[in-house]
Amino acid sequence: MHVRKLKFDSKLQGTTQEVIDQKVNDLATRYLKDNVKWLMASLNPHNFASCKQRLQDVVDHCRAVGFAIPAAYESALQTELREEYQKVVRAAFEREEQARIKAQIREEQLREREIERELAQLEREREAIRVALEKALADARGQFSEEVERLKARLAEAEASKRAISQAQVTKAGHVYVISNVGSFGEGVFKVGSTRRLDPSERVKELGSASVPFPFDVHMMISCNDAPKLEYALHKKLFRVRINKSNPRKEFFKTDITTIATIVKEHHGEVQYVADAEALQYRQSLDMSDEDHDFVESVYAGLGEDEDGYPEDV
Repeated sequence: MHVRKLKFDSKLQGTTQEVIDQKVNDLATRYLKDNVKWLMASLNPHNFASCKQRLQDVVDHCRAVGFAIPAAYESALQTELREEYQKVVRAAFEREEQARIKAQIREEQLREREIERELAQLEREREAIRVALEKALADARGQFSEEVERLKARLAEAEASKRAISQAQVTKAGHVYVISNVGSFGEGVFKVGSTRRLDPSERVKELGSASVPFPFDVHMMISCNDAPKLEYALHKKLFRVRINKSNPRKEFFKTDITTIATIVKEHHGEVQYVADAEALQYRQSLDMSDEDHDFVESVYAGLGEDEDGYPEDV
C-alpha cells in the first residue's frame, strides 16, 4: 500500500508539474507575443537600439522562467524587428521628404523674390548709368572723358551682375555654411548646411531665431557652383561624428573646424575660415553681473506688452 501510494503521489506530482509547465509556457508565450507586438508598434526612426535591447530583455526573461526559445526563433524575431524598422524609416523619410520639398519650395520662392528685386534694382541702375553715359558722351563731344570711361565700366559691371544672377536661377549655385552655437550646443559642435539665397546670412539669422537662446557664429561661408554636392560630401565624410545618430537628416556634428576645412579643401579647394567662435551674447551673459542683469531686464520690461500688460511673443 505504501509503495502504491508513493507511485500515485509521484504520478500526481508529475501531472501537476505538467499543468504548471503548460501554464508557464502559455503565459510566457503570451508575454513574448504581446511584447513583440508592442515593440513593433512602438518603433520609430529614432529608437531602434532601445527596442532591440527591450526585445533581448524579454527573451532573457522568458528563458529565466524555463521557457525555451530556440536561437533560430530569436534570430527571426531580430530580423522581423529590423525589417519593421526599415519600413518605419522609409515611411518617416517619405513624410520628411514631403516636408523638405515644401520647405524647399518656400526657400525657392524667397530666392525668386530676392532675384526679382535684385534684377529690378540692377535694371534701374543700368538705365540710370545708360542715361548718364549718353549725357557724358554728349558733353564730351567725341573727346576722351574720364567720366565716360567710368560710366562704361559701371555699365559693364551691372550687365555682368545681371547675367550672373540670371545664371544662378538655372544652376545649383549657392553657399555651404559651417556655423556653431556655443551657448546652445557647447564647444566643438558644428552645423553644416547649404542655402541658395542670394544673401546667405539671412538663412543663418533664421536658424538663430527664437528656437535657440543665442545666435549662430559663422565659421565658413563657401560660395560654389554646386552647393548640394559639396554639402553631401561634407555630410558623408562626417557621418561618424554626427550628434544625432538616430536621425541622419540632422546636420550637427561633433568635430573641429580644421577637420571640416580639410574636407572642404579636398572637394572644393582652399577656404578661409574663422577658427574660434565669437559667441558674443553667450560670453556677455556669462560675465554679466546680477546688477547689470537687473538693469537690462528693467529696460526690456514694458516693451512689447499687449493691452492687458502681458509681454507679447517676440
